Amino acid sequence: MTDGGSDVHAIQADIERTRAELADTVDALAAKLDVKAQAKQRAHELAVQAGDRVEKAKAVAPEPVQQALDKVTEVSRPVVAKAAEDKRRTAVIVAGALVALLVLRRVRRRALDTVARHDE
Repeated sequence: MTDGGSDVHAIQADIERTRAELADTVDALAAKLDVKAQAKQRAHELAVQAGDRVEKAKAVAPEPVQQALDKVTEVSRPVVAKAAEDKRRTAVIVAGALVALLVLRRVRRRALDTVARHDE
């Protein structure tokens, strides 16, 4: 009977191993199919790479450039913090600024065209 009992325990252990392997496989497949999570991970990786490149560029930049970058970082810190708090408002402000810039370019271009026609 001990042979039969050990066979049962071996079979149960084999079933448990198979279940664990199957669970790992299902988790791996789910991770591959989760496009949103993959995009977030890739964005994070790219942000880290960009940060590293910025730090390397700052390290080899001349002292006045380093000082200017430090000042810009210091001044922009509150703006970045506020933007992180209110992304929607920031998006509206940025969109408004872009529209204003486009309108300004168009007005300026028309004014230049008018002056050019007047000179002819």
